[in-house]
Amino acid sequence: MNQSKLEKLNIYYPKRFVKFFRERYSKDPSKYAELERDISSARLPVTVPSYLAITYFYTLLLTPIFALISYFIFANLGVLFSFGENVAARLGVSSPFEKEPLYLVLRIVISIISFLALFFLARYIFFKIPSIISSQRRGKIDAALLHVANIMHGMAKGGMPILEIFKVVAEERQVTGEVGKEFSIILRDIEFFHKDIISAMRNVIDTTPSEKLKEFLEDLISVIKGGGSIVEFLEFKTSHYVEEKERFQDVFISSYEILAEMYVAIFVVAPLFALIIFVVMGLMNETTDRLMEMIVYLYIPLGAIGFLWLLNSMRVEERIAWKGEKVRGISLKVTMTDGRGPNFIERKGILWKIHSAFTKLKKMIRISTLKRKPEYTFIGSIPLAVVFIILEIGKLSLESLVIFGYIIAILPYVIAYEWRSWRIRKMEKELPNFLRSMGSLNESGLPIVSAIRVLSTSKLGALAYEIINLRKDIEWGKLVTEAFERFEDRVGSGLVSKVVSILNKALEATDNVKAAIFTAANDAEMFLDFRERIRNAMFVYTAIIYITFAVFLFTVVVLLKNFIGVFSSMELNAPTTYFRPPNVDFLTKTFYHAVLINGFFGGIIAGVMSGGGIRDGLKHSVAILVVAVLVFVYALGIPL
Repeated sequence: MNQSKLEKLNIYYPKRFVKFFRERYSKDPSKYAELERDISSARLPVTVPSYLAITYFYTLLLTPIFALISYFIFANLGVLFSFGENVAARLGVSSPFEKEPLYLVLRIVISIISFLALFFLARYIFFKIPSIISSQRRGKIDAALLHVANIMHGMAKGGMPILEIFKVVAEERQVTGEVGKEFSIILRDIEFFHKDIISAMRNVIDTTPSEKLKEFLEDLISVIKGGGSIVEFLEFKTSHYVEEKERFQDVFISSYEILAEMYVAIFVVAPLFALIIFVVMGLMNETTDRLMEMIVYLYIPLGAIGFLWLLNSMRVEERIAWKGEKVRGISLKVTMTDGRGPNFIERKGILWKIHSAFTKLKKMIRISTLKRKPEYTFIGSIPLAVVFIILEIGKLSLESLVIFGYIIAILPYVIAYEWRSWRIRKMEKELPNFLRSMGSLNESGLPIVSAIRVLSTSKLGALAYEIINLRKDIEWGKLVTEAFERFEDRVGSGLVSKVVSILNKALEATDNVKAAIFTAANDAEMFLDFRERIRNAMFVYTAIIYITFAVFLFTVVVLLKNFIGVFSSMELNAPTTYFRPPNVDFLTKTFYHAVLINGFFGGIIAGVMSGGGIRDGLKHSVAILVVAVLVFVYALGIPL
């Protein structure tokens, strides 16, 4: 733990700074107690003096940028002071800015204050980074604790000792997440510092950011000390966490109802209402073009980005990672040749590099690879979009180039991702039935291998083909654990990764695996049930996004085609004192951009609110943008 995680990421900081702050820290450690607690809770492997050195070093590196910003403020204060002089002149009073020395002193003082404010703000942000990481870890730990308790319950029912259970939780980090990191601290204290299990658990209790985990470990210590049943304790905790999660989901869905109403009011109705008001004010000879541009190009996109951040911050839930996304096997291939034949390529130089790159590219664009890694579609779609834009420059408008280029680049990924998601959801739906059937057969006396052989002839829907492959792997000499790992790799599901991790650890540690199988089945079914409940509840809000966009689009079309069209057709050669003909081209362009920006972000928000994420919102954004372009082209006659 002496080597910093930040050093591993090649983040440089001077050792002299560390020495200086180590001396300051040793004089008064209590002064940095809060920072030390945050670093420990965030599990950042860095000492307090090292983090102080990083903070001040990079804050000092940013000072030239702060100086440039302050100079920009100094140079542009003249606009503000000239505005003050104009106001004073209209009011008939003397301006305090007429005296040049006072004017200069104020500019210097304000610039210095700006520089100092930016410096201390940057330092404050650096100091708060461990606290932010700690807060994020707290949410992840609380979200994953239910499933970890369920895993521990299944292992305990199978007769696995408590220390072995801790090892499983610590080692299967792709499943247990941040809880696994906390349990790895317990194992570190036991194995390297030779502490007893109670002392190691108390160390985590003192440093973990999660109150739920603290309570869990304190109760577990009481059970171990009192000689109680760990199985009964874990069963009680699991049922308790299930009830808590159900209550949390009810509150979560209610909160989303409020957020949906906020989105409609703040980011659909309010901008549309403001734009209409500014159009009317423009007809009354008021200059409102800049205000309309600020709403369209600043308020709508920045507000939508902030709203997305709010949604993501609320969706603190367990993330089950597919092991295959993080850990990939390394295959070594040896080619033997007895001479430099026509197909011989020397494994060095530019020809070998080109050959290797071409071989990797061929593997990446295979259909089977694209099914597993939809993002590989960008290898072909992005260059295709660039070529389209180059060929169509001058033939299509800028808006059409951007929209069609975006659709060409993103559509193959959307199709591959949605197909993969649909396939995985179908297989995950059959997973609890497969596990329960395998557990029942094992409970009746059949070993795991025989149970899999029997189930390979059963009707398990989308999972049937993979069960047959699982049986074939075992028949061809693979160990059961290896066959399950290949099954996990083929399916490519985070939920399957979690189940396989539980089963393999149970098979390695104990002969009584039926308890682990039933626990995995219950855990998978519970996860799928919670996810389906959220998906069904959020479907309403996806519909709300589409309805609000339709209302926005309809209002804009009516406004441009009827209201503004009537006024622009009036025979007014020049603006009068009380009326100015609308600039139809400017208004059409502004409203067109407003619809496109609102539709793009609305589609992304629809995907996030429907229970998925930003990737799930891409299909909505594509659909909405296509509709918007078609409506403006055919209803308003805007050229492509």
